Amino acid sequence: MNRTHLLYFFRNFELAYATKLNWAEYNIGYDHTAAIQIAEPDFMDPLSHLHEIGWGKWKEKEIPFILNSSLPETIIEKTSDGRIKINADILSAGWYLMSGMQEKTDKSRDKYGRFTHSQSLQKKLNITTVPVVNYYFDILKKAIEMSQNITIDSHRVFSGSVTHDIDEVLSGWKHRIRTSLEKKDYVRACFFGISQVFKPFSPWKNLQHLADYNTSKGVHSTFFFLPRNNKQDSIKNADYPIAHPYITNQLESLKKSNHEIGVHGSYRTHDIASELIADRQQISLKTVSNRFHFLQFDLSKTPQVLASSKFAIDSTLGFQEHIGFRNSICTPFHLYDFEQDSPFGWVEVPLNVMDCALEFEEYMGLSPERALIEIKNLTQEIIKFKGNICLNWHNTYFSEYEKEAWKNLYKKLLDWLIEQNCEFKTLKELL
Repeated sequence: MNRTHLLYFFRNFELAYATKLNWAEYNIGYDHTAAIQIAEPDFMDPLSHLHEIGWGKWKEKEIPFILNSSLPETIIEKTSDGRIKINADILSAGWYLMSGMQEKTDKSRDKYGRFTHSQSLQKKLNITTVPVVNYYFDILKKAIEMSQNITIDSHRVFSGSVTHDIDEVLSGWKHRIRTSLEKKDYVRACFFGISQVFKPFSPWKNLQHLADYNTSKGVHSTFFFLPRNNKQDSIKNADYPIAHPYITNQLESLKKSNHEIGVHGSYRTHDIASELIADRQQISLKTVSNRFHFLQFDLSKTPQVLASSKFAIDSTLGFQEHIGFRNSICTPFHLYDFEQDSPFGWVEVPLNVMDCALEFEEYMGLSPERALIEIKNLTQEIIKFKGNICLNWHNTYFSEYEKEAWKNLYKKLLDWLIEQNCEFKTLKELL
């Protein structure tokens, strides 16, 4: 068993339960003399053995044990000499999923340089909405409790991080004209252009409204602002300059509130530390949280970029096209530094629900009604482990302009989460 992988699993276990354990007392290993014996893996590359992967039931859920082929009916058993045996290598499997090893193996990317849901192990095994690693943690927790005759208490509560990527604020009126032109409704397009002079149409200048609504619900949220409004590789960053009077006013207002201001790392800052540092300087050097525009994240470069930029938190790792768990975990965790064979110091807060992933036809293509059902199902998995639901709801989806049904969905979702006793925290508060 790779010791650094073992320690990495233990460290994220402690984060998942907000606890500290003396691992030396537990004697966990492959060896038959270990007090808690882990079955050895049957293979190390699950993507090459998809049809051989063994499945078993834990907490009334069928889950895959991605590095083992056949499993006995009992996942944990007590041997005749009093040892505890886990009949699958959950430690190496957990390392594989959390570390993002599959993204190191499969080099193909979409046109924005992103690892896609369609190529993922999660998609191939239909486990995108299952936090498999948290099930592995629970199995180890049970084994330790059986071995040591103790109870490991979780000091976590079910929490929610409500976040808002602020991409578009000033260009709602242009969008309305462009949409009319695409429909060849030239008269209406001309009318909208002329009326803008006399009656400005600004449906996305709603940041104060959004912040006030969250406050009224007791929701502390994180607003990610894009520091640049240029184009990079033909991709538009913000539709506003960060120095625009409306934006500076909103930033000042947010600073005085219980909400957090984060950096929405501009397009292509995910692979150049100096560029991300420049973005951070545009917002504030006190800012601790980041999420990259377009969810760009290159496992071979981005973790080091975040470390060099001195961010404490990132919340980029989710699938663009689907809600769920890109690293199969619903609690904050450390990514793995493959060069140093150790965890990175900063914390990843998994992004598991995003509005456009739910709506866009090329993604999930759901109605707001169906989307609410899917989010509730996903959240029930998070609640099992007192995990964290991280929601990305753009301000454009909190507008009556073309998104009224999605604005209503957002309100219904917050009300439902409150009923579930969700404790809302900004990313900084979560850390």
